[in-house]
Amino acid sequence: MSLLVLLFAYYLTQSHVPPKPDFQLNISPISECSGNVCVEVSPYIELTNVVFHLAGWNSGNITPYSQEVGSYFSPYGNHRAVLLAKKALREGLEYDAIPKFALELNSTEWSSYLVRRVRGNEKLLNELAIALKDFARESNFSAFYENHSGFYREQIRLFFKENSGIFNLPHFEEKFFGENRKRWVFVLQPLEAYYSYSSWMNNTVYAFIGICSTFNGTQSYCSASAHELAHSFVNPAVDRHYRELKEYKKMFSPVKEVMTSMGYSSWKTYLDETFVRAFEAYYILETQGNQSAERFIKSQEALGFYLVGRVYRAYLTDYLPNGEKYQTFESFMPELARLMGGWYREGFWRNVSPEPTIRMTFMAFKTKGVKIYSPNLSESTYVRSYVEMLKKAGFKVTFTNRLESGNLIVIALLNSPIVRELNRYVEIRNNSVVLDGVEYSRGVFLVEALRNPEGGGFVLLMAGTSDVFRRKPSKGGDETLLNYHYFVYITELKRAVAFE
Repeated sequence: MSLLVLLFAYYLTQSHVPPKPDFQLNISPISECSGNVCVEVSPYIELTNVVFHLAGWNSGNITPYSQEVGSYFSPYGNHRAVLLAKKALREGLEYDAIPKFALELNSTEWSSYLVRRVRGNEKLLNELAIALKDFARESNFSAFYENHSGFYREQIRLFFKENSGIFNLPHFEEKFFGENRKRWVFVLQPLEAYYSYSSWMNNTVYAFIGICSTFNGTQSYCSASAHELAHSFVNPAVDRHYRELKEYKKMFSPVKEVMTSMGYSSWKTYLDETFVRAFEAYYILETQGNQSAERFIKSQEALGFYLVGRVYRAYLTDYLPNGEKYQTFESFMPELARLMGGWYREGFWRNVSPEPTIRMTFMAFKTKGVKIYSPNLSESTYVRSYVEMLKKAGFKVTFTNRLESGNLIVIALLNSPIVRELNRYVEIRNNSVVLDGVEYSRGVFLVEALRNPEGGGFVLLMAGTSDVFRRKPSKGGDETLLNYHYFVYITELKRAVAFE
């Protein structure tokens, strides 16, 4: 009887989930193709990103284009689509799930991946799709998209300029992984700042590329294409062999906290990222040389991907030289699992402690908030402008008058006691910085990430000479946090030092 009751309840629940709505925009994408490789700005992606932007996603993107979006669509800020997008964000439809949702709008059914991302609430996906369709009609989205066709074509031109070998990249990936794909699409996302994602369906691979900087109204896109495309080969292979790798998941424990703050919250996701980043190191080796590849590996290990170097060397010494034995990347997975078991038994991973990076600290600040400690500089033009930029970019900012636990940004003069206490990597002599034997004493600006010695978070130490703090963070006064922290989001540097 209990079983019948449960089955009946399940039936009632499912019967209230309407079929997936039909969704057609009837707008041709702005694109340029060569063979089976295309670069485009998709109307489905843009529509979805507009609604999620209005819902508060990626609010740090303060560019001329995002401001145009905000101005044009401001009358629809409380549209049902925006309210449902806010609900979807709370359920977990964020990051890569947003463009994947857009990609599936005109498919016959939602993927299990998307359904999981909203905790099984397929009804929410259907309602959001219907509301998006209404939003597009009521706001005349097609007019906005078509009126920006020149801007979108310019974005494609800029992407080609920054990625001259983009049409050769798919062939490189197919050769390495031993599998071919029918089509490759690079989707530019001018409303998505700092992030890039990947997806694949119907033998087509998609790379959703966000922007990483903007200067004088010109946007520069993140150079994440090789990385994102590789996920289409690596993730399915790890899925199919995860049973062999799962027993070593304790190796994730030393970096779990750091990885979670970066959006990688499971051993499976960590493996995906590790194998992709090891491939990325190989790509850098082939395109930029050994020194660049080794530098990239060190930066990944500093982030917490401590197995990247080992996997990379396995690619070089075992996988690539034995093409007859390993005709595809997936055929190499059992050997990777065997190697993983050996590394697990070595036990070295128990002592792994990833060094904080500027990027890592900012991701923690974005999710958990940050306190500002600025002895003797709290009223300076620099500090006031900097705090305002943080707030506009969506950071929760409070103030403190001491070094305490948690996430902190310390803004101080180079010769202050707090700098001498915290600085561990750059030699400071009185009011100057010495790098590689050269002394700098004017216009010096140091940014450095370290673990909070008081515990429970990170410290971003920002120190400079007095002349730096008499002006605003931006030279022209019109740059955003996105421009000013260019290095924060597109490099894995532990430290940044700038001089005039």
